[in-house]
Amino acid sequence: MIPRYLVLLLFTILLAGCLAPGGGGPPPTPTATYTQAELKYLLLDHYGEDRFFYCDPDYYPVARDDEQERAIAAFPAIKNDTEAFSAITARKGLHPPYSDDDKLVIYQEYKKLWAIPLEPAGDGTYRFSLQLGTMGKGQRVSGIIRSDGVILSEQSENAILTCPICLVGETLIDTPSGPMPVKEIRDGMLVWSLRLDGTREAVPVLLAEKNRAPPGHRVVLLRLSDGRELSASPGHPTMDGRTLGSLAKGDELDGVMVISANLVPLAGEFTYDILPAGGTGGYWANGIPLKSTLF
Repeated sequence: MIPRYLVLLLFTILLAGCLAPGGGGPPPTPTATYTQAELKYLLLDHYGEDRFFYCDPDYYPVARDDEQERAIAAFPAIKNDTEAFSAITARKGLHPPYSDDDKLVIYQEYKKLWAIPLEPAGDGTYRFSLQLGTMGKGQRVSGIIRSDGVILSEQSENAILTCPICLVGETLIDTPSGPMPVKEIRDGMLVWSLRLDGTREAVPVLLAEKNRAPPGHRVVLLRLSDGRELSASPGHPTMDGRTLGSLAKGDELDGVMVISANLVPLAGEFTYDILPAGGTGGYWANGIPLKSTLF
C-alpha cells in the first residue's frame, strides 16, 4: 500500500502541473491582431462600405482622365506599403502577376483606405473617424477600435458631407471679438456676415465644418494688390459667384486687382468652413469677402 503522504504529494504535483503555465489542460486561445489596413476594412464592413463617403483626389477638385496611368505609376510605392498591399490583395483576391486592371483596383482601394484616419490611442487601440452618406447630409462616426478588431466606443453626429472646397485652418475670420482662425470657430460663435444691402452684421455660426482633404490636394494661394492674401480650395466661391480657382492675374476682386493666383500643396490634412446665419452665407476670410460652401 502507498503511504497516504505520498498520495497527497503526487496529487499536489499533478495539480500544480495542470495549473502552471505550459502545464496540462487546453492551450490558451490566441487573440487575433490586425494591421491598421485590416482594421480599416473591418470598420468598412461594420458601418457599410456602400455608405462610406470620401473625396477621390482623381475626381476632385477637377476630374482627371488618367486614373489608369496614375495607378500604374503608383503601383511600386503601394506595393512597398506591405501591410496595406497585403490587405487589399487579400480582400480582392488578387495574385501576381498583376495586370493593369489589377493595379487600378489596388490603387482605388488604396485611396479609400487612406481616407480613413487611425490614430494610436495607447494599449493597442486606435481612434477612428468615418463619414457615411452621400454628398450633402450624412453622418460622421468616430470612436476607438482595438487591434483585435473590437470597437470599444463609438459616437455619431449629423454632418454636411462635402469635398474640400474650403479654407486652410489658419485663415482668419472676422468676428466682433477680432480675427479668429477658422479652425477655432465653433457653432454658435458670432462672426461678421454680409447683409443683402452690402453692410455687415454680427450673426451666430450655424455650422462649423472640418473635412479631411484627399492626398495631393492643392489650394489657391491668392494675392491681391492691397496686400491681402488667402489660401483656399479652388472650388471655394466668392461673393460675386466666381470661384477662387477661376481667378487669374489682372482680375478684380473686392475692388482691387489680383496679383497672382497659384496652386500650391495644402499645408495640413484638413480644410474648414463655416455657415453664418443670415441671407447671404457671406463672411470675411483674411479680410476678403467669401460665400460659405455650406450655404
